[in-house]
Amino acid sequence: GCSAVNFSVDNLLRAPNLTEEQKEIHQALVQPVGNNITLKYPKTGDNRSAYVIKNIDDEPGAEALVFYEYAGVANKDGLMVNLLDKNDDNDWVSVKEFAGAGSEVATVIISDMGEDNDTQVIVGYTSSTSDKKTLVVYNYDDEIKTVGTENYLLLEAYDINADSTEDIVVVNRNTGDENNRDDDTYTASILEAGKDELIKTHSVLMCNNATSYVHTATGKLNENSPALYIDELTDKNELQTEIIYFENDGLINPIEADKDRLLPLCTRPAGYYSQDIDRDGVVEIPLVRVMTGYENVVEEEKQYLTDWLVYDNDLLLKYSGYYCLSDGYMMAYPSRWTGQVTIKKDNDTQEMVFYKYDGDINGEMTELMRIAVAGDEQKTRYLYDGYQLVSEKGQLCYLVKIGSQREEPLVPTIDEIKNCFYLAG
Repeated sequence: GCSAVNFSVDNLLRAPNLTEEQKEIHQALVQPVGNNITLKYPKTGDNRSAYVIKNIDDEPGAEALVFYEYAGVANKDGLMVNLLDKNDDNDWVSVKEFAGAGSEVATVIISDMGEDNDTQVIVGYTSSTSDKKTLVVYNYDDEIKTVGTENYLLLEAYDINADSTEDIVVVNRNTGDENNRDDDTYTASILEAGKDELIKTHSVLMCNNATSYVHTATGKLNENSPALYIDELTDKNELQTEIIYFENDGLINPIEADKDRLLPLCTRPAGYYSQDIDRDGVVEIPLVRVMTGYENVVEEEKQYLTDWLVYDNDLLLKYSGYYCLSDGYMMAYPSRWTGQVTIKKDNDTQEMVFYKYDGDINGEMTELMRIAVAGDEQKTRYLYDGYQLVSEKGQLCYLVKIGSQREEPLVPTIDEIKNCFYLAG
């Protein structure tokens, strides 16, 4: 079954080995549509397969949605969707083929967002020839029908109002004077599905200087408030974060409401994404500043310290430390390190070395510790050389070697290092 499909390079990035159920669905699919199809895979979200198998109606048993395009078939252009269901003999059959609203599948969300908590299928489509994004909400009750469509810049499914059901949150651009983009406004809204339309139930203004929305993180502001953290690129190619949460029967965006003061605290170089760095359920926003000792060096040689901020009626500092983007870890500074410790890269070993700063980044400094990132097969050699393992992720090992001058008060213990070491992502 699998060998009959023309898999694109995109498909090959995801192993095309099908489960037994997917093989049955595939055989039922090619009977009406033929073998000359290329599967299309959602780019983001929980449903990454071209075969989305979920119960989307009020009857027992699952249905299947398959995304594909025809390859070299006359009069068969564009992205197609096929709904399959089981018949009375418990065999998969194609119920309907219909056109998608774009050329690529951005995301597929299955959500109980209807008026009566009916299951809805939300598909985000993108175009390969423009930056247009379109979401379509489908409902399946005897037949598949379109509830509504909406253009969007950002689409996220999250229970933002804490009512135990997922909400669909979108960010839209509201065009002002077509010759003056400065008149445009941007809003974040909660969408609900009516019987034949999409309804925006709550909206809040967003900052109008974002050029694209590149990352989201979901978590808590505190113990009780779910929040959506939206990382955006600006026209200066900087990253900024806005926070959306629900309070007093409405959406709140504290960053836009106090943007002159708070937005600079949420702005940093591209690549530093908001995340729950310490896995406590609360999302932290990174803010980058120059590391001690690097204030007067040329830009390409600078090293940076990362502050991690949380929002609780204001942006508050939670951690400061060295965050290594390339190797995906953060070493938070113990409080006694503040203003006393800097780092340098050992160009021979590629390790990051932490030093007591004595006023000259190029002078003799006391080594406090060093961090090595190595493959699992190298771990034994490092351990033999006096390194200690602090964390592992996949095939990567994160090891530290503590400085030899143990009488120096800034030298950390291994327990202190483990308590201050966090993996990103």
